[in-house]
Amino acid sequence: MKKIILLTVLLLSFTANAVSRDLFEQVIIANVEQSINSARGISDSIEKNKIKQAQVLFTQLIVNWKKVQATYVLGDLNEDFLDTPRYIDIFHGNNEDIKTQLDLIISVTDDVEYALYKHSHKTINALEYLLFTQDFTNDRIKAMALIMTKSIQSYLNQIKTAYQKYRVKFIQDEQFSSAILLNTLVSGTYALKEWRIGDVAGMSKKHKGEADASRGEYALSKNSVAAILAILQAHKQVIDSPKYKDFGDIAIKFGATQEINKTIGYLNQAINQVMQMQEQDLSDAKGKDLYKSTSQLMQSYYSSLMNKLGFVSQVLDADGD
Repeated sequence: MKKIILLTVLLLSFTANAVSRDLFEQVIIANVEQSINSARGISDSIEKNKIKQAQVLFTQLIVNWKKVQATYVLGDLNEDFLDTPRYIDIFHGNNEDIKTQLDLIISVTDDVEYALYKHSHKTINALEYLLFTQDFTNDRIKAMALIMTKSIQSYLNQIKTAYQKYRVKFIQDEQFSSAILLNTLVSGTYALKEWRIGDVAGMSKKHKGEADASRGEYALSKNSVAAILAILQAHKQVIDSPKYKDFGDIAIKFGATQEINKTIGYLNQAINQVMQMQEQDLSDAKGKDLYKSTSQLMQSYYSSLMNKLGFVSQVLDADGD
């Protein structure tokens, strides 16, 4: 079972935009643009047979994409985009054995475009498998990887275009944007602590007492810690930036100073912990400590900040991993 956090707004009376134009441009749009550039760089590197360079750029793609994913509210602006992130990244939402399927596609002689017919075959996860386990002197593997990078770029471009289309709605509808933004932070923190940290550290209900580094989100490329840090940094961009009016400023404006300061404290604590971690630390004591910090962060979002700002929450159980 997994938790799905739903929010409704109760008697909000914000008189200023919940998020500024600068936050939208410098966080929402800028992170998508950086993701697009990273994916394009990987594609160019593969074309030039610079696989080591492509692997380095893959880390940049992960960092940029996690920031996009951590603040993804596009599905709330238009439900047609609810599933778009799943076409880019299938972590913890797909029970299929992607590695076995890709091995089979590599071994056959079917047209590559035809063989990679599933969305999951063209995700970041599939690209990671090729980049970090396969021999790119094999032309078929190279062709597969290029199809993947182009698919990732295409969906990222769709996200950017759609955000630009709904830009005015997000900036001007302060009640709505506040609700969906906080909802994203709460639900994203749950996924962070339970799936990306708890499952690895043996702290989640599903894997209690069974730490296993191979459960890391990007264990093959050893980018799981980088992904966690990027998610937390995206939260920092949203609630505690000195450059523009952010969600934290709005919380203070409407009487939640103590709550937002507490939340920022937990966030900073988690960021500092991750910055001292290596990939293998996720499955040891440091991973357990990080799980506790992110649990405090989620509770701070969920019980303190949300209630103070007048949000009523419901936690529903839904079938899933």
